[in-house]
Amino acid sequence: MATTRYDVVVIGGGVLGTAVAERLARTSASVCLLEAEGDVGEHASKGNAGVAVSYYGGPGTLETELINASNPLWEELCERLDVPYRRIGGLMVALSEREAERLEHTRAEAAACGARVRILSAGEVREAEPLVSPDAVAGLSLPDEGVIDPMRLTAAFASLAAANGAVIRLRERVEAIEHEDDGTSTVITDAGRHRARFVVNAAGVGAGAVSRMAGGEPLVTWPRKGQYVVVDRAFAGALRQIVFCTHLPDTKGINVVPTTHGSALLGPTATDVTDPDDRATDAETIARVVAEAARLVPAVAEAYAIKTFAANRPAGDEAHRLRVDAHVPNLVHVTDRSAGVSISPAAAQYILDLLQAAGLDAVERPGAHTALPRIPRLRTAPEPERLTEVDPLYGQVVCACEHVSAAEIDAALSAPVPATSIDGVRKRTGAGYGRCQGSLCLAGISFLTAMATGCGPDTVRQTVRGTVGS
Repeated sequence: MATTRYDVVVIGGGVLGTAVAERLARTSASVCLLEAEGDVGEHASKGNAGVAVSYYGGPGTLETELINASNPLWEELCERLDVPYRRIGGLMVALSEREAERLEHTRAEAAACGARVRILSAGEVREAEPLVSPDAVAGLSLPDEGVIDPMRLTAAFASLAAANGAVIRLRERVEAIEHEDDGTSTVITDAGRHRARFVVNAAGVGAGAVSRMAGGEPLVTWPRKGQYVVVDRAFAGALRQIVFCTHLPDTKGINVVPTTHGSALLGPTATDVTDPDDRATDAETIARVVAEAARLVPAVAEAYAIKTFAANRPAGDEAHRLRVDAHVPNLVHVTDRSAGVSISPAAAQYILDLLQAAGLDAVERPGAHTALPRIPRLRTAPEPERLTEVDPLYGQVVCACEHVSAAEIDAALSAPVPATSIDGVRKRTGAGYGRCQGSLCLAGISFLTAMATGCGPDTVRQTVRGTVGS
C-alpha cells in the first residue's frame, strides 16, 4: 500500500480528537484523522449527558485549567460551529443534613477551582427550580453550567477540520505504529499507511492499546458504562436548569439534565466493564436511575420515558492525560475520563502548543475557515413558514416529533463529513429523537439517505456498523 505523509496523524474521532484536528487544520500543518468507526462521535461523545461544566474536579489540575479556559468560549464557539448550546445553570440539591454538609465541601472546592458558586437555602432552592423535591434542605448554585449537543459538536469539529483541508479517514482501524530513523512514525491501518512527524493519541477507551503499539508509556484504560433514561419535553419543558445530586466522595451520582433538543436525560450510572461494545441496558438499573432521579425531581416518576441507552466512557489509571509521551517524543496523548466535551476547545489549543514546543512548524494559516454555514432549523426558526423561501425542502417535514425538514437532512448528508446512516442523520439533525423514536420518519430518512449515498433504501444502514441500532 502507498504511504501518505502528514505533519500530524490524530487517532480517534471523538470530541477531543476532532477538536484537535480542527485546531491544527487552521494552521499550516497537514493533518489526517483516523477513526475505526464509520462516523465520528460513535462512542463516549454520543453517549454522555451533554453538560459543558464550569466545575468538575479538584483545584490545581490541568483538567480544571482547561475547563476554566473553555467555559467562557461556548457561546461564541457554538455560534461559529452551528451547534446548540444553552447556559442554563446547575443546581446541586441536598436532601438531608448530611448531604448539606457535603455541599459546603463542594462549594469550597468549586470556588478554589475558580467557578462561580453559592450555597442556597431550602426556600431559595425551590424558588430556583420549583420541580425540585420538597425534601430539599439546601442547594448549591452553579450559574455557569450549560447544556450542549455533544454529537453536533463532534461532527462540527470534524466538518470544519475537513473544510480546512484535514483528511478524515473513517473505517480505518490502527493495527501498528512503526518508528522511522528520521524521527517520523508510520501509522499502519487495515486500509493504508500514514507517515507523520507527530501522532496524537485520542483513542478514548483504545488509548492504552495505541500507546502500546507505539512503544509508549504505560496507559491503562477500560470502559466505564453509564446507563441513561430519556424523557420527553412534556416534562423537560418545565425544567429551568440542570439538577445535580450532592456529590459524594466516590460518585457524582444520578442527575436530571435538560437537553438542547427539549428532552431530558436521567443518569448516568457508572459500572466498569470489559467489553467496550457493551451498550446493553437492564431493567433493574434503569429502575434505579428513575428512582434516584425522582428523589431530586419527583415529577420524573410520572414523565414519559422515550428510550433508554448505555454508552462507555474511557476510564483509566489517570483521570486525564494531555502530554508528550515519556518514551516516544513524537507521540502526544489526549485523554479525559468524563469531561472531554467540557475541555475540548482549550484542550485543542493546548495540544497545538505542545506540538509546537516539540518541533511542529505550524503557523496560523491566512484565509482558514473559522465557521460553518449556519443551517436554519425548522423547530427553532422565529418564522418557520419563511424558510421555504430559502429552500423549498423546508416545506417537507420528515420528522414530525422534532420538526426536522428535508432541507436539514439534506444538509447533514452533504456536509464536509456527512452522515451516511440513519443514526448519522439523527446525530446531526435530531430526526428520530422524539417520542415515536423514528416510527413515523424512518422511511423518509432512509429515502433521503439512499439518494445521498447512492444505495437502495432497503440497504441503508441504521448505524454505521449495520442494521441493529445502538
